[in-house]
Amino acid sequence: MLKRCAAKPGAVIDHPWGPEDSVFKVGGKIFAFVGDEGSTAGTFKCDRDRIPEWRSRYPDHIGPARYLTNKPWNSVTYKGVAGDDMAELIDDSYHEVCLALAKKHRPDGWDAEA
Repeated sequence: MLKRCAAKPGAVIDHPWGPEDSVFKVGGKIFAFVGDEGSTAGTFKCDRDRIPEWRSRYPDHIGPARYLTNKPWNSVTYKGVAGDDMAELIDDSYHEVCLALAKKHRPDGWDAEA
């Protein structure tokens, strides 16, 4: 998770609660809350229209994000979610945040059509 998040164009990592908790940002906005490599869960932004799809596909592993229940975020337990789907969740989270950024704050290398 950490490597995929960090590899995104313009991604910046922050550790506001200590080294075991990573917050990934692009353009100053959070796109992922990820624990260290031993962590079992993370939180990712999601297109509001896709939230029900993800939660129904993985009812035991994807659900409302704690403290962010009124926002378009999913809490994800990694074990039990297919690797390709985890990659898609991360990519989609990053994409959602980049879409919301003013064009001047979008990172070089980001493709709105991807």
